[in-house]
Amino acid sequence: MRTVLILGCGYVGRAVGLHERAQGNRVLAVTRNEQMADQLRSAGMDVFVGNVHETAWYAFAENVDWSLNCVSAATPNLEGYRLSYVDGNRSFTDWMSRSGFSGSAIYTSSVSVYPDSGGGWIEEKDARSSSERSEVILESERVFLESNDLAAKTVLRLGGIYGPDRSFLANRIAKADGVLPGYGDYFLNLIRLEDIVGAIGAVFRSENAGGIFSVVDDVPMLREDLVRELSARMKVPTPSFDPSLTGARGSRRMDGQRPANRRILNGKMKEAFDWQPAFPNASEGMTSLVSS
Repeated sequence: MRTVLILGCGYVGRAVGLHERAQGNRVLAVTRNEQMADQLRSAGMDVFVGNVHETAWYAFAENVDWSLNCVSAATPNLEGYRLSYVDGNRSFTDWMSRSGFSGSAIYTSSVSVYPDSGGGWIEEKDARSSSERSEVILESERVFLESNDLAAKTVLRLGGIYGPDRSFLANRIAKADGVLPGYGDYFLNLIRLEDIVGAIGAVFRSENAGGIFSVVDDVPMLREDLVRELSARMKVPTPSFDPSLTGARGSRRMDGQRPANRRILNGKMKEAFDWQPAFPNASEGMTSLVSS
């Protein structure tokens, strides 16, 4: 039996915890959400309610074999990003140093660190700051990777997350009334929840842990193509796109700018950890989530 520490038990963290419990492992979960804490306890996890960027949870996290920081932003602004991601990783690595943790540590970052490439292919080395938010995320990666401790540290840059109970695009199509805000002519780089759980488990169980890896599915899809396929599956008219509605509720960009258009490679992750997404493209992955 392994002891797994999960910092930030939201959509991803809870799923990882449930998977590890099913494997017979002990799970120590840190969450700031009291309602989530009750769900985690009911699933057999040990729970600490508090903030990752603080130190109160340190005494709770003892005899840990594997650790994961997948905390979400405290608030959807730069201050919330910095508090949760940069300060959260400072706290995470401070705990590693104080406790002498020498196991496998994972930080779930984001593919938002990759710039627009005009639809061309992007790999891990191509990351660069293209906005204030991406700079904060890159800083959080540096804090995690460059700390002086004994852990084997792996950054997993996750694509856009979807899965059970999280079918944002299908919900938007159902409520579109013929029009979706934003653009359709850019590539989506997505990953289903179960494949994230599989990727994290593969890293924990590998002797090759360490480094930076993109966790996305095999086939990036143009947003307009995915919308058309989902609309057909849902038997509703295919909506058009209206960039003038970019700031409307449900749009990924609230600043009126075009989303980055790039296709992100996952080959490094697949080769290092013998990982294969069970849902190789979003059309397959989302089809099972929408009703016929």
